[in-house]
Amino acid sequence: MFELTKLTPEQFERFRVFIFRQTGIHMHDGKITLLSNRIRRRLKEHSIESFEEYYERLTKGRLPGELEHFLDAITTNETHFFRTGGHFEWFGGPFLDDLLARAAAGHHDRTLRVWSAACSSGEEVYSLAICLAEAAGRLPGWRPTILGTDISESMLAAARRGVYPRRSLEQVSPERLARHFASQPDDLWEVKAAVRRPCEFRRHNLLEPLSAPRQDCIFVRNVMIYFNRESKVVAVRHLVDALAPGGYLVVGPADGIHDVLGDLTKRSTFLYQKA
Repeated sequence: MFELTKLTPEQFERFRVFIFRQTGIHMHDGKITLLSNRIRRRLKEHSIESFEEYYERLTKGRLPGELEHFLDAITTNETHFFRTGGHFEWFGGPFLDDLLARAAAGHHDRTLRVWSAACSSGEEVYSLAICLAEAAGRLPGWRPTILGTDISESMLAAARRGVYPRRSLEQVSPERLARHFASQPDDLWEVKAAVRRPCEFRRHNLLEPLSAPRQDCIFVRNVMIYFNRESKVVAVRHLVDALAPGGYLVVGPADGIHDVLGDLTKRSTFLYQKA
């Protein structure tokens, strides 16, 4: 029992099609070992002895609640606070400068809406919230909100808990750690209430429109690398539709979406703006 090693090409194709239909994520041929390993853990969890039986039970709804665990298993990736620090330096500096200038000219009210798309366990959301907390003196009377969305309910639950191991905080300075986190047993660190306050988490699939007011800034980094072109076009259309006029889209260096961004204007290698 449980001596399975790897999906056959035919099994891999069946799971790949199913994953694509559920999430828009395209598993490349080179991911067969990764996918095999992650599915094998689900087999052990349910004492199922074959990939075929698991596929049949999963796709026909004969494992209640398993779809969410399956999607967690194949989409979860480790992240950390202030990943690609230059993006956060831009957010806390030039982005806020531009927003404040537009507000001073009467072209923007004192609301600030930020969306972290595919936020995983919340590190990006709270990194943005820390930037806003540190800029609070520049934003008197403003009403900031940061929306974190992900397809995985378990990742969203972790984000709502806001408790992280030391390895997630390697890019957090000692000063920020002391100011914005509370030490917990077992070298865990909890995000303080003042940082949590503007943050909201909810489930969302990027292949669906976002039901929310338009956003001033959207972070969607290192996500599109898992999508094929068809899915990228759909997801990017929803992202652009969700941007407010003058809003910014922050992307990852390998997302490969520059040619599907429509009328957005490129401001740098990672930054695009809506007219």
